[in-house]
Amino acid sequence: MESFKIENLSFTYPNRTDKALDDINFTVNQGEFVLLCGKSGCGKTTLLRLLKSTLAPHGEISGNIYFNGKPLADYDTKEQASGIGFVMQNPDNQIVTDKVWHELAFGLESLGYKQTEIRTRVSEMASFFGIQTWFYKKVTELSGGQKQLLNLASVMAMQPSVLILDEPTSQLDPIAAGEFLKTLEKINRELGTTVILTEHRLEDAFPIADRVIVMDSGKIIADETPTEVGKVLKAQNHDMYKALPTPMRVHNDVVNALPCPLTVREGRVWLEEYSKGNTLNPTLIPLDNLKENNDTVIEIKDAWFRYDKDLPDVVKGFNLSVNQGELFCLVGGNGTGKTTALSLISGLNTPYRGDVKIKGQSISKIKSLYDGLLGVLPQNPQSVFVKKT
Repeated sequence: MESFKIENLSFTYPNRTDKALDDINFTVNQGEFVLLCGKSGCGKTTLLRLLKSTLAPHGEISGNIYFNGKPLADYDTKEQASGIGFVMQNPDNQIVTDKVWHELAFGLESLGYKQTEIRTRVSEMASFFGIQTWFYKKVTELSGGQKQLLNLASVMAMQPSVLILDEPTSQLDPIAAGEFLKTLEKINRELGTTVILTEHRLEDAFPIADRVIVMDSGKIIADETPTEVGKVLKAQNHDMYKALPTPMRVHNDVVNALPCPLTVREGRVWLEEYSKGNTLNPTLIPLDNLKENNDTVIEIKDAWFRYDKDLPDVVKGFNLSVNQGELFCLVGGNGTGKTTALSLISGLNTPYRGDVKIKGQSISKIKSLYDGLLGVLPQNPQSVFVKKT
């Protein structure tokens, strides 16, 4: 049975002449895992929001949307809330309560479930998602990855038949993102929930998807299995081909009849099989001479920081030295202190012990830190906008 059927769907935003969606047609079967991808602005988010009436944007719409065989408009708000789960891009935009267990119960309470049923479902979801250890925590104490997992658990507590996710890992680090996508695979395989996902981390998303739909300029340009979509995009010479997982591109760039690999592990197996009948001639690419520069521009010595005197330290004895011209990356799981460390460098927070220097001068003594000396781009782009348009 079809979970969703979309027929000739077009959509235009107010005061615009170009269509955000242009004659979209596709179906999603029950239990299917569908990955929707494409460049930013291609219409992915608009399409997903039209699949749930309460989130649908204002504008001119034509075509038909069917959910479980009936027009979507025939379902009231309560039916859509319980039947269609939606997880947004920014974890903070979806959390509405103060405690983890409150958040898990909120949706069920809003739908009018009895307390016994609420307790049962909340307990089941806490166990399924492995969040028992922070069940009574305040949501403000959670990392970005934990918040997004909480959003997912809260939505799944309502037992929707379809789960829609709009780039849910965009603000998560690679470790948390990988774990989140594995959880989606678990939900799809073990609970049989239909999943419709938009995602830019194609290396992680392709192996768990049943189908891949590629969009461009409001139109669907490919609708294939993960192993076949590469051939379609390459035949079109489309830019999205460059964004496909590396093993797929390597496979499609040579003539062979072997199965298309989706993961690095499958790519290694394919490479071994391909090399048995073909000669591999690796090309060495010379690196330009790197100019060493020993001028230190950022220096942190024994920095300690906590957000409250009663809370544990987030940054502990942190030391860092970055030279002029270096591209320096801080990596680690959610909640390990990466964002906090950067906030110390940018002067947004001050360590209670230790020192932070920019070009040899303590930032506490720099009056115009952002006047041509330092630039900061935060995780959430909305936080830097100061005007409406």
